[in-house]
Amino acid sequence: MLETLEKHPRPYSELEADVPSAYWGIVRPLYGTSFFLPSIIRELGYTSSTAQLLTVTIYITAAILANAAAWPWDRTGQRSPYIFTCMCAIAIGFIICISASAHGIVPGVVYAGIFIAVCGIYPAFPGNVTWLSNNMAGSYKRSAGMAIPIGVGNLAGAMASNFCRTQDRPKYVLGLALELAFVGVGLCAVGGLRWDYARINRSGRGYR
Repeated sequence: MLETLEKHPRPYSELEADVPSAYWGIVRPLYGTSFFLPSIIRELGYTSSTAQLLTVTIYITAAILANAAAWPWDRTGQRSPYIFTCMCAIAIGFIICISASAHGIVPGVVYAGIFIAVCGIYPAFPGNVTWLSNNMAGSYKRSAGMAIPIGVGNLAGAMASNFCRTQDRPKYVLGLALELAFVGVGLCAVGGLRWDYARINRSGRGYR
């Protein structure tokens, strides 16, 4: 398979900074939307109870897409093309939110942007974790290699709590822009990992 090194997986010491960067490009928006989605929807003019209910539709749809995406991912034995596509959807969603907020808040458009972003986040997250774990050699190295990027990646929660500031409401342009920046870094990381795995597979070089 072009994108995996399962025959010759690399030890963690050989992995580039692309690994945590790819993870951050997904988990950072995940934390941001989880923490502030009800607040953002409420600031659009909805009541607190309605804002909570409006998040349910987003998460149900995202859960269905995450489960539906698992079948073709395993069927084709590919991860990166689907992860990249999902991350593009995340970026598009945040671009819609920023555009709608910067030019006068349009609640329906902002909600649609958030909807698209979240529907890209949830399928991408398990695919990314699986992809990275499949390319680490040995059970001990895999356990340590997954713990490090996930542990570092979870620091995104600390950042997320400070991105959408009170003084930025109701537009939250700064927070959304920072989310978009992390997605951009993640897209570059996924492309870099795909290229690197393909290069190593073509050369026949591996690590045992």
